[in-house]
Amino acid sequence: MWIDYQGSNPARLKSPAMIVAVSTSMPQYRALYSQARELADYMLKKMKFQRIGTVRSSAFLPEVLLRDEGISTLPECGLYLSRGKHDTLLFAGDSSPMDEQYEFTEFLLEKAEALGVKELYSVGTRWAENPLPAEADPLALGFATDAVGVAKLRKNAVKILAEEPAPFFASMVVAMAKDYGMRGYKLSVDHGEPSPHVRSVAKLLEVLSKMAGFQVDLDELRSKALPVLPSRQSGNSSIYH
Repeated sequence: MWIDYQGSNPARLKSPAMIVAVSTSMPQYRALYSQARELADYMLKKMKFQRIGTVRSSAFLPEVLLRDEGISTLPECGLYLSRGKHDTLLFAGDSSPMDEQYEFTEFLLEKAEALGVKELYSVGTRWAENPLPAEADPLALGFATDAVGVAKLRKNAVKILAEEPAPFFASMVVAMAKDYGMRGYKLSVDHGEPSPHVRSVAKLLEVLSKMAGFQVDLDELRSKALPVLPSRQSGNSSIYH
């Protein structure tokens, strides 16, 4: 795997938690699965973060992104730090890794371990369910690396997922976190809310901020959310079959 990481070493961190919030860059899936990217963008907008690292990798799609004024760049992700009573690290950017996902997961967890991370939260959309009705109120869903983590999710009103596949990097980083001395949590919502996913992002941030110990103003998200209507029953059909 080719990887180019450039970063600084911050001074000693205070009980840092890492949030992994990257979404697929594949255009055909962005409308369905961009909740993690939107969550990271909102945190970067509403909280004070310092960029402490930048990574480019062959794990990302082989593409060039055209920025403002026609400037081309490779896809990249950043590592950001927000200082507080408990420091918060945020991994966010253009894309989640699509190839060499095990190797990229090891790279990120090694960085987290070196920074003293003991709890890691990965955000993403559930993959194995039927679409949520557009008018329904999203529900926070999740799983963890161990029983202690599952208990913490339940304490924060997260519905526990079980007996279903949880593919790709956003889930792998949770399962592999325990090999690096960390407890990992996956927070998800069902897909189905029309883009932008303001209700889903607000729901995820409500839970995430409590569990990871940071504060973020959600008023802007809530003001943009459409009213929640009584939910229709979802059908038996699935976009995967």
